[in-house]
Amino acid sequence: MAHQLRAEYGPGGPSGGVARWHVVRSTDPSHGMCGAEIVADAETRPESDWGTGLQSCQQCGSLYLHEAPFLPADWA
Repeated sequence: MAHQLRAEYGPGGPSGGVARWHVVRSTDPSHGMCGAEIVADAETRPESDWGTGLQSCQQCGSLYLHEAPFLPADWA
């Protein structure tokens, strides 16, 4: 299953910056794995950006870890 990161904006909208990043399944990019609604034109980043210091939704991250495979060869 493929995933993406999608932006949730604060009260100022996109001009106010990203409040947090949600992990979404590619099959449902309008909802974070935590259930948060994501606006259609939200910034999108690849799932490989997860864990790189972005302010991410903790619940989405926890759920993502259950779906993302850990391949030891990726860390060799």
